[in-house]
Amino acid sequence: MEIDEGARRWHDQAVAAGEERILARTVDGDLYSYRRDEITLGGKYAPTVAPLWFMTTFALLFGSLTVFAFVLSVVFAVSDGQRGRLALPCGFSLFAWFLAFWARQDWDARARRRERGVPEPKTGKRPLKIDLQWPPPRTRKAG
Repeated sequence: MEIDEGARRWHDQAVAAGEERILARTVDGDLYSYRRDEITLGGKYAPTVAPLWFMTTFALLFGSLTVFAFVLSVVFAVSDGQRGRLALPCGFSLFAWFLAFWARQDWDARARRRERGVPEPKTGKRPLKIDLQWPPPRTRKAG
């Protein structure tokens, strides 16, 4: 527990200095303060650390469903003259794009962790503390 308290103090000091950090458990169970670009959180309202294989697998699954639904929709829409059937493949493609985008973010985060020697976060768990500012620093106006 003493290590956890030290990690919390260090995290709070880094946040007070203006850094955006996320306090989460590692695979070994220790607390670690991750930079924003070292960890990927799937979901906005209940952020959990999602594994790369999960996002990649489902991106491929929804991509194939998109192609299948698009082919069926085009075949039936041409014969019936209904364009509303293209809504399903559009929804599948949007969801597949989101999953592929998150998988790419996690791929980059994993590369940064390996480059910096940062431990892997525990997947499937919510971080203990998320200290992010809004809007992101790259979009904030100076002044």
